[in-house]
Amino acid sequence: MTLADTPLRAGRAEPTMPEGKGHALRGGGSTVIAVRRQKLWDLIMDESRLAAAIPGAETLHRVEGAEDRTYAADVGIGVGPIKGVWKVHARFAEVIEPAHIVLFGGADGPLGKSFGEGWIDFEPVDGGTRITYSYAILISGMVAKVGGKLIDGAADKLIEKFYARLEKAIRSERRAAV
Repeated sequence: MTLADTPLRAGRAEPTMPEGKGHALRGGGSTVIAVRRQKLWDLIMDESRLAAAIPGAETLHRVEGAEDRTYAADVGIGVGPIKGVWKVHARFAEVIEPAHIVLFGGADGPLGKSFGEGWIDFEPVDGGTRITYSYAILISGMVAKVGGKLIDGAADKLIEKFYARLEKAIRSERRAAV
């Protein structure tokens, strides 16, 4: 089975943009993390270690009773003049260890909400693991009206911060193991 053949991807080239009015945010990219794929996967599947990598995460917990791996978090996010604590939820709807995740999630905050789909792939490469990601998110409310253009740049910055914090967590674990 190739990743394009997984049940939720169903041969699609990219995540599907949710229907509705608002600011459509689509993006993707890749980065290499200097750690073996299984070790990186284990870190991401550990909620306490994952929480340490999420910029602005004040809380993160697994939702009890959820059929899939579902997380809820309170995350402080600021985009220009728009700042607040957002109630974030993410459902890992398709998990193929250690290669692939499809997730659905969103955020509700003081000035709007978002919902979308994301794909994350983990590929072993020389020097570590390549993480490739793509997402389609619809943002609505005042935040979409006022900060639409700011959000595009802020999304990239948040993703960069996440990967930098993930690498920092890995380096800290390596130092602690020595």
